Amino acid sequence: MYQKVKGTIDYYGTETKKLQIVSKKVKDIIENFGYEEVVLPIIENTEVFTRSSGETSDIVRKEMYTFEDRGKRSLTLRPEGTAGVVRFFLESKEYANLDLKKYYYFGPMFRYERPQKGRYRQFIQFGVEVFGKSSYLLDVDVIYSAYAIFKALGIKNIRLRVNTIGDFGSRKDYALALKEYFKPKLSSLCPDCNERYATNPLRILDCKVDSESEALKKAPKIKDYLSEESKLYFKNLLEALDMLEVPYEVDDTLVRGLDYYTDVVFEFEAMIDGSYLTVCGGGKYSDLVKNMGGPDLPGIGYSFGIERLIELMSELNLFEDLDPKVDLVIISLDENTKKQSLKIANDLRSFGYKVELDYSSIKMKQQFRLSEKLNASLVLIYGEEEDKNKEIQVKNQKNGTQEKIKIKDLEKYLGENLWKHN
Repeated sequence: MYQKVKGTIDYYGTETKKLQIVSKKVKDIIENFGYEEVVLPIIENTEVFTRSSGETSDIVRKEMYTFEDRGKRSLTLRPEGTAGVVRFFLESKEYANLDLKKYYYFGPMFRYERPQKGRYRQFIQFGVEVFGKSSYLLDVDVIYSAYAIFKALGIKNIRLRVNTIGDFGSRKDYALALKEYFKPKLSSLCPDCNERYATNPLRILDCKVDSESEALKKAPKIKDYLSEESKLYFKNLLEALDMLEVPYEVDDTLVRGLDYYTDVVFEFEAMIDGSYLTVCGGGKYSDLVKNMGGPDLPGIGYSFGIERLIELMSELNLFEDLDPKVDLVIISLDENTKKQSLKIANDLRSFGYKVELDYSSIKMKQQFRLSEKLNASLVLIYGEEEDKNKEIQVKNQKNGTQEKIKIKDLEKYLGENLWKHN
């Protein structure tokens, strides 16, 4: 017997319904903010990710599924969504049409990492990307769209962690200060942090292994190295968040895991079982479009892990009744009427009703058992007498009432009465 690949998940039944509910709600909300969906390939040329995420990032160094095709081209299953959207934006020359482009994506990503609850090697990610303008008001509007999604899904106990890592001048000065500070402490840091010291010392602050060490707690703070322009930008951004009543905490250790971020970075966390779980993260990237061969345009975006979001909503009991349910089950009392029942079923389906029938059994008890299992609102009973008189019996499963309806009047009857039985 075959088993699914480690780190993957099957969706079926109620889990599929949860995915559909979240998908629809998220898309409905983000489209209210003027975003358009872009559906992209799950494979890209490997350089798309090495050039965007940075060769020193954990995603590129440890987590990508990379392979050669028959043409000896290096391809990668996408580990995140931003790089592919930037590639599309440039290849399609979307920057020539409008001064501001707002996209969202929804689909599978792939990372080779240790599977755990809410985290898989193939996972579904929702994200947004905005290109074309640098404005703290735009940044706040992007952040608020994520906040609006949480509210629409009924998730209340959330907090926003936000930080600025400054412009490139500020980051350069800060990186030098971190190198000087951490140099005598390298022996106390994990192997990954020793590598980050040489390539991107800001990433040391984001280390999960050393997060509670004294070395990290006493490290220099970015706020002491910000340019006046970066300070003003961040001040205005926080004031706008206050105006919109978005609860937040300034976390000066937050840098995010990808090398392309500048200025504002942020994460949304949700409270569950007394601790916070990161559900959404993003930030601004000033040079990413240019570094990938395009014009000098800023960008900002974020992404959700959908499995983690579903897990959170399940724990908080935010999903309503998800039991399988059909509108109608048709019970046929003999072999001859089953053929006609199939026609009736498909006529009703064409009107938008969810209809099921038993394709083999002629025993009424077994067929009624099916209607109970499917939690049908109504049962339609069709036998010889009904066929002769062009009628059908309609039974209300909840109160047991039963009445005969002319088949030609059935659509009208259901349109007027089905809602009463739900």
